Amino acid sequence: MITIMKFLWRRWKGIVHKINDVIAFFLMGFTYLFAVAPVALFFKFTGQKLLDRSLGTPSMKSYWLPKKEIDQDIRRVQRQY
Repeated sequence: MITIMKFLWRRWKGIVHKINDVIAFFLMGFTYLFAVAPVALFFKFTGQKLLDRSLGTPSMKSYWLPKKEIDQDIRRVQRQY
């Protein structure tokens, strides 16, 4: 009985994996056609380049902000937060 159940289970898994492959193919194709492609075409036709965006003002070279120096004393170390 266990041998028959294992055989049926393995066959069932094989069939379900093939069904899932077909469903995934159609869902990914649907997502690409109706979500990714229109956005890509919009940016292509408008001429906007997402990777070449500026940082805001021309004088800014980076988003990095320097960390403020704080006093290092024993009371700060003893206080965890």
